[in-house]
Amino acid sequence: MANKIWLNEKILNADENHIHHSNTGFTTGIGIFDSLLCIDGAPQFIEDHYQRIKHDTAVILRQNPTQLSLSLFQDTIQTLLNKNNLEEGTARIRTSVTGGMQARPLAAIEDLQILISSGVAVPSDQLPPIEAIIITDYPRIAGCLLENCKRIDYSRSYAARMDAIKKGGNEAILTNTKGHIACGATSNIFIEENDTLITPPLSEGVLAGVTRKNILKTRKSTEEIISIERLLKADNVYLTNSFIGLQPIKVQE
Repeated sequence: MANKIWLNEKILNADENHIHHSNTGFTTGIGIFDSLLCIDGAPQFIEDHYQRIKHDTAVILRQNPTQLSLSLFQDTIQTLLNKNNLEEGTARIRTSVTGGMQARPLAAIEDLQILISSGVAVPSDQLPPIEAIIITDYPRIAGCLLENCKRIDYSRSYAARMDAIKKGGNEAILTNTKGHIACGATSNIFIEENDTLITPPLSEGVLAGVTRKNILKTRKSTEEIISIERLLKADNVYLTNSFIGLQPIKVQE
């Protein structure tokens, strides 16, 4: 049975051609995405992920994704898990929203294109230890609201991670335009000082991560600026996202 995807309210075979070559996701990188963890068929923090999709679509594409209600989002996830035999174990749901086809570059977007796919996710306890390298060559922009959104363009994160791998690590920690610590390549960052978790505020140009949000709600934690020196002196350092949870890491410059 072919893998199934959901595209603009239709269930389709994933291995067929569906996306036009002039889609904004290809031509100009205008779009957002979200990755959601499912455990044994149960989506984790689904309402938080749905609200992030709505928020990021409004900020980046200047549109309200009215065609994707929360109930439709929930039903689509369950349908894909069922059709792709992913109702047991850990699975990844990826939602991508682009501007579809544009009459010309940077023209106002008229029709959103929403794609939801599913696949196997590696359980967090099976992931290798994280050896992170601080990379300062590709800073995130402090004070930029676009940085809080999960945009399709991950070229900066990719470049940083590749540099980290060349230096002997397997993950990058990015700084921002003020020289402060911002986040991981695909994650938020927390340090631990005196049993308190500390993460940079959104104004530092970091992604508004769902796991970050829930840690700030449920754990002894706060938002503060983190310098490189402070990071290196911290009692513990963690990276967080929907698939690794609160993962302890080792850091070097």
